[in-house]
Amino acid sequence: MDMWIRSAGIGAAGVALLGCTPIVSSGLSDSRAQHAGEARVDKALDPASYKREFAVPLTKVMVFGLGHLDGAPDSFKTEWLEPVLCRLRAYRPDVIVTEAMSGEQIMGLDAYADYHGDAGAFAGPTLEMAKTAQSDLGLTAAQALVKANALSARDDLEFADRRRLAALFVAAAEPFSATVQWMRLPSTQRVPADGVTSALVARLNRFAALRSELTSIAARLAADIGLNRVYGAGDHASDVTLPSSTALTAASSAEPNIVAQFNHDTPEFRSIPEEAMQLSVASEVMPVMKWKNSIKFGVMDANAQWFSMLRSDAYGVTGRQRVAAWEAQNLRMAVSIREVTAPIAGGRALVVVGASHKPFIEAYLRTFTDIELVSVPALLDARPDGCAA
Repeated sequence: MDMWIRSAGIGAAGVALLGCTPIVSSGLSDSRAQHAGEARVDKALDPASYKREFAVPLTKVMVFGLGHLDGAPDSFKTEWLEPVLCRLRAYRPDVIVTEAMSGEQIMGLDAYADYHGDAGAFAGPTLEMAKTAQSDLGLTAAQALVKANALSARDDLEFADRRRLAALFVAAAEPFSATVQWMRLPSTQRVPADGVTSALVARLNRFAALRSELTSIAARLAADIGLNRVYGAGDHASDVTLPSSTALTAASSAEPNIVAQFNHDTPEFRSIPEEAMQLSVASEVMPVMKWKNSIKFGVMDANAQWFSMLRSDAYGVTGRQRVAAWEAQNLRMAVSIREVTAPIAGGRALVVVGASHKPFIEAYLRTFTDIELVSVPALLDARPDGCAA
């Protein structure tokens, strides 16, 4: 039995059921299937409960939470991530999903800038890069994405194809997928050609060297295991539901102690050694990653950052509105993950997100019929061949 599946709560009986011979029905005998249907007649529908009847393996999803690495101290080195990457290569996901916004959402926010505000505030240089590449290639973002999808589906890509694909992904506002292509090229082939300009070469070289987990984990892993792209599931469309910054500041001023909870500056958090680790030395990487992906962290962080506002009289409606926006954001991310995993039914997905998102996204993914969550701590505790401690 797969160690990571076992630790995620699937027992031997569940594995036996998942491995049974596929038949036209739900996998139960006619009488059991009829009984199962009858047993649910008087109960509200719970789609997730039907996964127990599947005659095929479920789609495995590992949600890897972490503190954003671009905020790590200057002493942090991406080379320290190798023990983590080695284990993720052993997991070998079929798709990799990140917290970056999809090109479709970035361009949509830009099109509705009068309503949503400046998309560039969320997307960094992505929007400017995309518009420049669209002009250079004579394509819209949607047209570029269609061409990129068609080209990336081929299994005979030459160096020129990868440069072309990088340019198309940039035009589609998918720079981290472009980065995957750039990483898959030898350094001698990272040149201005096939739609990639000299200015874009410089941009892609910078993207490939980022400390952010979008590059140092997601894009790096995709390139290492031969994937052609990563998928963005991040969301800022739901930001329209946020309360005003004035209201949030006023609520915090009325209850200053709550800010300490937001910042994990409480005796409960201070009692945990991993909370003090800042990834300033290599030996802190694995303990911090295990802690950020633990059930205990998820519960404590949610209580400190989000549910504290619901318990606060000072925050009142403002707190409820802020939590509603947070829930909407994570729900949209969960939906994006479900869409990305649809074509790989029975396969494996990796989702790389900020640690605060992890428990909420996992809670929503549990409600879907064809999703089986995979334990990150169990993966990190494992020692696949060739992986250092």
